Amino acid sequence: MDDDPRELLEEDAGEGPGPMARRRRALRWIALVTLVGMLVPGLLSTWAIARSTAEQSCRLAADQVAGARSDARVAFELSSLDRLGWNCYAESNGREVLIAVLGIIPGAARLPAGIQS
Repeated sequence: MDDDPRELLEEDAGEGPGPMARRRRALRWIALVTLVGMLVPGLLSTWAIARSTAEQSCRLAADQVAGARSDARVAFELSSLDRLGWNCYAESNGREVLIAVLGIIPGAARLPAGIQS
């Protein structure tokens, strides 16, 4: 005869995963929700600060290039490598014109060569 206990000899396929597997799965979900809960507010505040900085830099560039009365707006673009990041646009004769490329982390405006004053 075998010396193994009956619990080890029988295979209970109908019971499903044991309590340790359920606990491990629950802890994984809790860790994932906690991680998302920590990352999302940080990303949102980083985006808000970058947008605010871009708007201020754009306003300064628009004042320098197009005058204080021109409407200016910022946009985050991923379309091309030379316009990657925050860009500043101003309205001129009913259409939008690129005033400055502010970069991924907005700072001082880099005015295109044709419109530097």
